[in-house]
Amino acid sequence: MNNPARLVQVILAELKKQPAIYMIGLAGIPGSGKTTLAQALAFQVPGAVVVPMDGYHIPRARLDADGLRRRGAPHTFDADIFRTDIEMLHRNRSGIFPAFDHATKDPLAGAIRVTADAPLVIVEGLYVLMRDWRLESLFDLRVFLDCDFDEAVNRLITRHMQTGVAATAEEARHRALTSDRMNTEDVLADGCRERAHLIFSSGC
Repeated sequence: MNNPARLVQVILAELKKQPAIYMIGLAGIPGSGKTTLAQALAFQVPGAVVVPMDGYHIPRARLDADGLRRRGAPHTFDADIFRTDIEMLHRNRSGIFPAFDHATKDPLAGAIRVTADAPLVIVEGLYVLMRDWRLESLFDLRVFLDCDFDEAVNRLITRHMQTGVAATAEEARHRALTSDRMNTEDVLADGCRERAHLIFSSGC
């Protein structure tokens, strides 16, 4: 993302207008910069916590060959546990959540703690506004981060190689143009963008 600071300022202005906002749902297409924006926003709000959807990847040991090939698709996440945990967070304003360990390429249980004094929680991930995941009503503010997918491909290639998802640039490009493109189409066809209160272009 070229300039997350500008987008952060827009969200901060919204928080000032609506001080009761506690949970933000931040969705977007692959490579749009969701994690970067979530972290930049949390940095500007002392005590804010980011809860990433990536912590709910189904562990590799439980996936078949197709699941490993399509990892990152909706069916390769444990949506039921994710929804249960986010519902509990909405109800209790506290909880313990998994992160994603890029070294092991699997979730890391209990890595994120939200305590009662946290002023803001940002739940970020590809599918947090998917209709079937039934999370939309839990978020006080829904944000969608858009990006021209052709422009996002280069970022996805770099990320896949840095995180060890792909061993070569060719393999990374293939994944971006196949699996990631399918995930993009799922998110857009489902209407996630239209469910957001704020829609941004990440300026890829």
